[in-house]
Amino acid sequence: MISQQASTLWELFRNAPKQVDLPLPQRREAGEKAEGPTAEALGVEYSAAPEVDGLWAAPGNPIDGAAVLYLFGGGYVLGSPASRRKTAGHIANAASMRVMIANYRLAPEHPFPAAIDDAVSAYRALLELGAQADRIVVMGDSAGGGLAAALLVALRDSGDPLPAGGVLISPWADLACTGSTIETCAGVDMMCSRDSLLEMAHMYLGSHDARDPLASPVYADLAGLPPILALVGGDEVLFDDAERLVRGVAMGGSDATLFVGGEMQHVWPIWAGAFPEADAAIALIGDWIRARTST
Repeated sequence: MISQQASTLWELFRNAPKQVDLPLPQRREAGEKAEGPTAEALGVEYSAAPEVDGLWAAPGNPIDGAAVLYLFGGGYVLGSPASRRKTAGHIANAASMRVMIANYRLAPEHPFPAAIDDAVSAYRALLELGAQADRIVVMGDSAGGGLAAALLVALRDSGDPLPAGGVLISPWADLACTGSTIETCAGVDMMCSRDSLLEMAHMYLGSHDARDPLASPVYADLAGLPPILALVGGDEVLFDDAERLVRGVAMGGSDATLFVGGEMQHVWPIWAGAFPEADAAIALIGDWIRARTST
């Protein structure tokens, strides 16, 4: 049984107007309020990160030379660093390190490969600011989770020093939407659908091949990547995306962990403070990040 708090929030989502049905300007406005149920992170200081047009979230006594690079979700068409400010604060506290929320250009104004180019630039900026590669974890949710996985592939292929790992929350990693759970979870996922995903994929990709590994990393050669932790809700249409990434990274020779939140919805960890399952997911993420960056 899930908590009463989570059940109540899911019921609100079930009865609320669907964001995907709104025109894009209104959808973007709603996306900026995604963290509405999220509690403020205590003791975190926020500041501008002009190198990436983003934000820093810093806990008390952060670990020297360590950082999380966070890539927000929004189907490549909406979202901003401000839309994940609270989430970054909770991650900062759980991992005891600074979190940089990087901005990246959105479609349809800036189609593929703008987002992955910006993600690579943000990682390199973090290195230039003094973060050590073996003490960096790249992280993202939804499209940002798929983008974080694509970033790992791009960094490996370009010969950049690889980070210590990647944390992927409900990653959208197959823009062709071929996973079986796109259909099997359609009746229980309250936030995503095949049609809405394909619409956003078209805005991002245009006529570009949806199976390009830097757009859909489930199609990439995932050998030689750093370890990953993927979290996905048991009721998500994107369940297969997370599972395929974890399987591919593990078959490529690196540690890969899949955490499934039973009866959880898309990107549930971003609502820390609203229900205990989100708090537990944040704690799990913090423990995993510290374990991977402590050497």
